[in-house]
Amino acid sequence: MKASIKTKQVIAVTAIVFSAVALMGVFYLLSITGVLVQETRTRADLLANGVFNRAADLALEGGDLRDAIAQDPGLRSILQMAGLSRHTMYAVVVDTQGVAIAHSDPALIGQLMPERPGLDSLVDAGAIERLRAIFTPGGLTREVRLPLVLGTTDFGTIRVAVSTLLIRDDLQEALTDAGLTAVILLIVSVIVATLLARWTLRPIQLIRAGLARLGQGETGVTLALPQEDEYGDLGESFNVVSARLTQGQVEGRISRATVSKRLAALGRVSSGIAHEVKNPLNAMRIHLELLKIQLDDADLSPNHVNILAEQMRRLDGVVQGFLTFTRPDTLSLAPVSISSLMDDMLPVVSAEAGKTGVDVEIDCPPDLPAVLGDVGQLRQAFVNIAINGCQAMPQGGHLRITARPAENRQMEIVFEDTGTGIAPEDLDKIFNLYFTTKTDGSGVGLALVYRTIHLHDGDIEVQSVPGHGTTFLVTLPLAEGVIIKE
Repeated sequence: MKASIKTKQVIAVTAIVFSAVALMGVFYLLSITGVLVQETRTRADLLANGVFNRAADLALEGGDLRDAIAQDPGLRSILQMAGLSRHTMYAVVVDTQGVAIAHSDPALIGQLMPERPGLDSLVDAGAIERLRAIFTPGGLTREVRLPLVLGTTDFGTIRVAVSTLLIRDDLQEALTDAGLTAVILLIVSVIVATLLARWTLRPIQLIRAGLARLGQGETGVTLALPQEDEYGDLGESFNVVSARLTQGQVEGRISRATVSKRLAALGRVSSGIAHEVKNPLNAMRIHLELLKIQLDDADLSPNHVNILAEQMRRLDGVVQGFLTFTRPDTLSLAPVSISSLMDDMLPVVSAEAGKTGVDVEIDCPPDLPAVLGDVGQLRQAFVNIAINGCQAMPQGGHLRITARPAENRQMEIVFEDTGTGIAPEDLDKIFNLYFTTKTDGSGVGLALVYRTIHLHDGDIEVQSVPGHGTTFLVTLPLAEGVIIKE
């Protein structure tokens, strides 16, 4: 699995800290080893010098120095201090043949004491060599030796034996503490690296989120990044690109797909025009023929003339309605609050609903996002739908209008009535221009609604069950904080 940038940054910071801790650990190990060895030598030298000074005092008192050293309580006390000193195993005074005259362990007096390697060679060795000698399996006993020369007489040697095993124990204890500190540092470094990665990568996450919003078609996306570093320049570049994309969407808002959709809508609602114009013309032609015959017989019939005039008025109404429908409108697109729009249209709808006792319910929360539209045209379209619903309930009923956000940055507005419903064979005709099932209807209202919704890049659907009511579902795009004018 490919590691994320955040994971790589945490690993990198942790690796750097680990390397630094490891180097510091090695340096600390070498340093503490030298300190422990030097400290052991210093203590051994102090002990040997104490024995030497006491032996010198005994020599000044005269008599047999060997017996004095073997029997002197003061010297014995000094030798026994070896057991109280760190890393020291024993202290002994031997003669020139290596036989113990005085020993910190009285049981070993009179025995031949084998000579051990000197501690000086360990002190003078290199750091790596010193460390290797201390950690040699089995360990070694080393000695600090001080010749016991009194005057011109070489009486013997003072030996203080130290154990590298005891030095190793102290060294391991120190390393344990250092290891615990290193573990804590590593844990802290991981935490700090995680927080640092989150802080440094936050601008990238903001940019990625902004790109995702642009990919979903949202316009007007901007990033507020700190201006004092490189991310500020990147955020400024992103904002420029976003503004250009928004402008491009504004200028090219009517895409080929939208144009095709609108042309299809126009063709659909215009499909009845030819039929509506043809019928009045046929009637006019017939009555004109009859009028000619009557005129030939000099029998003028006002009835035929009246029919002719009525059909001509009808044709004029059809033509005027068509001109009204096809007249291009200038859209002033801006963010529109559905809740405010419903409040504006409620008095008109309530007046119509009151005629037949229709109960009107509007459920449009004020915190809904705004849609992009022409407030005047949308208000007229919604009023037409609502009034049609009220007129479909001559015996009273319930009209419910709701609004809710939908997928793909859309808003759904639903008009539900409990009226008479629409016959299945008429469902695909209700948006046709001049189609109406009302005796006094013009057949223009729903056609204008259909055109208005599609001019807003929206959609409208209708579902109806005869005797149970009708539902209109209007879908409009959200404003997304951009004010656009066409």
